[in-house]
Amino acid sequence: MERQKIFVIGDSVSMHYGPYLREMIKDKFDYDRKRGIEEALTDSDKPIGGNAGDSRMVLEYLIEEYQKNARYDILVINCGLHDIRVDRYSNKIQVDLEEYKLNLIKIIKISKMMANKIIWIGLTPIIDAIHNLRKEGFLRYSKDVDNYDNAAKQIMKEYNIPCIDIYNFTKNLGTDIYSDHVHFKEEVKKLQAAFIAGYLNCI
Repeated sequence: MERQKIFVIGDSVSMHYGPYLREMIKDKFDYDRKRGIEEALTDSDKPIGGNAGDSRMVLEYLIEEYQKNARYDILVINCGLHDIRVDRYSNKIQVDLEEYKLNLIKIIKISKMMANKIIWIGLTPIIDAIHNLRKEGFLRYSKDVDNYDNAAKQIMKEYNIPCIDIYNFTKNLGTDIYSDHVHFKEEVKKLQAAFIAGYLNCI
């Protein structure tokens, strides 16, 4: 049986669990993702290379790939954590909720022209007291994670896109799960990968 190709477009969290996920699904799928992982890992907060960034950037990338006639068996997408970044000086959110929802609809529509199957992976939780303890850099708020994640789930439901609820899965692992302000410890990355792999291996 020929293995299907899975292509991942996502943020730094998806880059971190990616190597574990690749191993867990290798018997059934060929795993690939947006290129430039080493570049992106030099600073996981900067959306460069393999880090797909916010919904605007994901949409722009997909438009470029569509123009190159890219095609996918299974396209796995996530974005949102970059959208909810808040400038600590202007208090302005990077991509407001209404634009985020519109971007997701556009992402779905162009993805359907490129992929046989689309799968959405939700946002991952943050804890305000941990994330915003930093003296510099952008802020994030858990209420925004919740609002954007729920909005994405609703849109995916409307467009019949399967959704892997990594938000609630990760949230239920407790609070001692972070390696920094937003990224996770190795054992948590492995659990996230296993959670996603369990879904993918059932396809």
